Amino acid sequence: MSQVRFPFYGTVPILPNLFTAANLVLGIRAITLVLRGDQYYDHAAICIMLAMLCDVMDGLTARISNAVSRFGVEFDSLADLTTFGIAPAVMVYRQALVSYDAANGRGFAHLGFFICAIYAGCAAMRLARFNTRLAEERTVFLGLPTPAAAGVIAAYFMLAESALVPAAVTAFISNWILPYLTAALGILMVSNIQYPAPLKRSLWRRRHFIYFALATGLLALVIASRGATLFALFSAYVVWGLVQHVRRPQASPADTPPSTFDEDDD
Repeated sequence: MSQVRFPFYGTVPILPNLFTAANLVLGIRAITLVLRGDQYYDHAAICIMLAMLCDVMDGLTARISNAVSRFGVEFDSLADLTTFGIAPAVMVYRQALVSYDAANGRGFAHLGFFICAIYAGCAAMRLARFNTRLAEERTVFLGLPTPAAAGVIAAYFMLAESALVPAAVTAFISNWILPYLTAALGILMVSNIQYPAPLKRSLWRRRHFIYFALATGLLALVIASRGATLFALFSAYVVWGLVQHVRRPQASPADTPPSTFDEDDD
């Protein structure tokens, strides 16, 4: 069955960029909420999660309407850098890293700022590499995608703001684990570890009902447990790529068959 193209003509190319603009606005909103105070971290994390939906929708609408453009690719990268690169870095810095700089003063190279710069800088390099290797990242991502890295951080803050984890535990994680986890996520973004890209595969188009049922069940879990389910999902995605990288035999690029990437991405 051939794919249906919706004849909206001049209005359709605007739709992907509208979703991208919403992604950007939500990222800026997350930053401003964090700067207002600690009580708004949960709202900022929700903004990042909603921006992920917008990021998915701009890609889907661009492919369905055949409205993929170079402008859209660059605009999407700038929005992703703001929402999934800068906003999570500001969240972590405001919550934990600012105390590192305050304690060290002019000591060890402002460790808090250094960790924040690692994450944001790696996100920028990850997006730049993605734009230069679009043809090679059709069914897999080379390096941890920026939305997944931001999802781990945002889901953690949603989990921390809930009543599921004791305050003493979240305080310990925020001060001693979250900063180095943030730096590790940044390094994973510029690594050569392959991560699956399920939304770019054609499998989901052939099993609509199964995936719709799974999405409905996941949505129910997210609503019921807030950040716990999201944190588990994003963390599992990160760990899955690491495990598969360790198990996968390391072959040289010359040994990679030309059929590794699916050319039919419409």
